[in-house]
Amino acid sequence: MQTDKIKYTLKHRKAFRIIERQLLGHNTIRGYLHDLDKIFLYMIMDYERVYKIHRGHSRHHALRARTHADYVQMVIDWECARLTTQNKQMNARETLDKLYPKLKDKVLPIIEELGL
Repeated sequence: MQTDKIKYTLKHRKAFRIIERQLLGHNTIRGYLHDLDKIFLYMIMDYERVYKIHRGHSRHHALRARTHADYVQMVIDWECARLTTQNKQMNARETLDKLYPKLKDKVLPIIEELGL
């Protein structure tokens, strides 16, 4: 069991809900469930496998995002990453510019809609 990864993910989930509430005015079901799969997967799998499974199946990541709600969740995830990860100190706009420039047409309007 990867206790350190579980603790980090719990901290990230809390930060996600805080940012989601600030930006949307409420928490969503998806916000409450955000990254919950990782908590359970870390109990039985190594980091690399959890990373691949989570990114391949979660709709708040670039590979699977399709709907407006998916992209909103993605932006919130990017925005809160700097609160819990020392090596990810970019905000959502910086993350879009530096890591996902191909998503600019879909994501920039959402960043602006959220006032970021």
